[in-house]
Amino acid sequence: MVRSLALFLVIALTSLACGTIASATDTGTSGTPKLKDTLEKGLKARLPSEFAFIDEVISKVDDGTLPRSMVESTFLWARRRQIHAFEYFEQGLKVRAAQIGVSL
Repeated sequence: MVRSLALFLVIALTSLACGTIASATDTGTSGTPKLKDTLEKGLKARLPSEFAFIDEVISKVDDGTLPRSMVESTFLWARRRQIHAFEYFEQGLKVRAAQIGVSL
């Protein structure tokens, strides 16, 4: 156990010194998936209409019309439903967005 921890620390410090560990805010290379990837894979989007809806959501988040926090919280709520998560996400987000005057 101690040896494993020591090996991990050596690798982490070496990587840090070489600059290979990306910052947590870097969404491109840090290992943190982008919102689009999270929605597509997390909701198991399969149909062209589902990908189109996700693209519309992403564009509204990017231009500031739709709060990212609303999208993320609706995503987490829908994922708890397990079956038909995309349908819950789509309907839930449409209702929440309408409450702030955004149509999807």
